[in-house]
Amino acid sequence: MRIELLHPDALWLLTALPLWALLVWPRHGRGVLYQRGTTPSTGRRWPGVQESFVLLAPKAVRALVFAALVLALAGPERIETEVETLMEGHGIGLVVDLSSSMLAEDMGDRQSRIAVARDAAVRFAARRPFDELSLVAFGSDALTRVPPTRDAALIAQGVESLEVQLVNDGTDMSGAVLTVIARLLASPREPRVIVLLTDGAHNGAELPPLVTARAAAALGVRIHAISILSPNDASLSASLLRRRFGEQRETVLRGLAGITGGRYFPASSPAALDSIYGEIDRLETPVARPVDREVRYPMRAWIFLLALALLGGELLLRGSRWGLVH
Repeated sequence: MRIELLHPDALWLLTALPLWALLVWPRHGRGVLYQRGTTPSTGRRWPGVQESFVLLAPKAVRALVFAALVLALAGPERIETEVETLMEGHGIGLVVDLSSSMLAEDMGDRQSRIAVARDAAVRFAARRPFDELSLVAFGSDALTRVPPTRDAALIAQGVESLEVQLVNDGTDMSGAVLTVIARLLASPREPRVIVLLTDGAHNGAELPPLVTARAAAALGVRIHAISILSPNDASLSASLLRRRFGEQRETVLRGLAGITGGRYFPASSPAALDSIYGEIDRLETPVARPVDREVRYPMRAWIFLLALALLGGELLLRGSRWGLVH
């Protein structure tokens, strides 16, 4: 604990006290002191120390009142340090595939892949109040839909507005990863995490995804990759072409996750996708950090009350049987 003054210059007013003392301080021989209620003929004169006390006490109390008022004007504050535990979230970039294949209605109850992906991402964002989230949509090019923000409602609005026609058709994973890395690096939040959701294999003309993954790993960015699979893709009766396409996609996504220290998750139903986001939520738990916080307690009111109490004491002293009669 320590004491600080908001207006320390106000203490210069205390230098007026010595001048005030010279002007009003009582001196012996100026009069004869008697107890209140007595007369010079019946009362007794205050001898020695008692006389000095009666002379000095009211003036001394008045000086204390003045000093207390000056101290109150200086604005003293008592400062105490308290340890507060803050939950420090991550910097998380949500990356959602908006290629035309996401319109396929094969996720149960004729739900489209994009609708299921939107719903799951909104629920995930609502569970991350301490994170700084950003949203990137991609097809053959990438679009930053929401820059890094702590506003989960803004992320939810951005996710709900995702439509396939927002970007050109295609699946450029490398471009999407590079775009979201740029958003994450613009924020001081660490660790930095990408949650990439796609239903297709990379077909971009730029960097191969695994080269992009090595760049992400060098920058300390972790990628969790989610592959949306239709029930047909997951079944053993899938055609050879489809199975090869799925194997290529799985290899790329596993590589993105493995190189950066993340996880790969296949999802073939809305329940499975919700479970995956729940697992990512558990993997990327916020960090509790103790933080020293200064709490200030103003003392001005208490010192004003002290000044009033001293002033009342002086008036009582002057009105008591020990009051001065010259």
